[in-house]
Amino acid sequence: MTEITESWYNQLIEDLQDLLVETEFTSRWTLIEGYHSLGSRILQENENFERSKIYNQDIVQRIANSLGRKTRTIYYAIQFAREYPNLNLLPEGKNISWHHIINKYLTDGTEKKVIKKADLHRMIKEIRELLETELKKELQSVNNGEIAINKSNVEFIRYLQDQVNKITGGLNE
Repeated sequence: MTEITESWYNQLIEDLQDLLVETEFTSRWTLIEGYHSLGSRILQENENFERSKIYNQDIVQRIANSLGRKTRTIYYAIQFAREYPNLNLLPEGKNISWHHIINKYLTDGTEKKVIKKADLHRMIKEIRELLETELKKELQSVNNGEIAINKSNVEFIRYLQDQVNKITGGLNE
C-alpha cells in the first residue's frame, strides 16, 4: 500500500489539473469547430437563403428556434465561417474561446444585449407609471396638508419624466 505523502498528493493534484486544462482546452476548441461547421453548412445554402428573402422569411431565426439556440449565435456562426473559412488562420490558434471570438472578431468588443420591442415598451410603461405614482404621492401629501410641498422632489420627478420622453420619443405606445 502506498503511503500518502505530501509529494504524492502534490503530484496527484498536478496530474488532475493537467487533465482538466487539457479537457477544457479540447472542449472549447470543439465548440468553436462546431459553430464554424454550422456556419459553413448554412453558407452552403446561400441560394435558398436568397430565395427566402424574397418571401420575407427569416430562415436564420427559424433555424435558431429549431436548434434551441439564440438567433444571434447562429448569425455569429455564419459570420465566423464567412470571415474565417480556414480555422488555422485564427491569430490565437486553438487557444481561444467562442466568447473571445465573438468579442474580438465578430463585434466591436461588446456583446450587445438584444431587447425585444415589446419588452422595451413594457419597461418604458413601468418607468412612466412609477414616475407618475411618485408625482401623485408628492402632490397628495400637499393636498392632505401633511407637509409643505417639497418643490425639489416634484421638479426632479418632472425632470425624470422629461428625460424618459426624450429617450423614448419614437417609442410611444
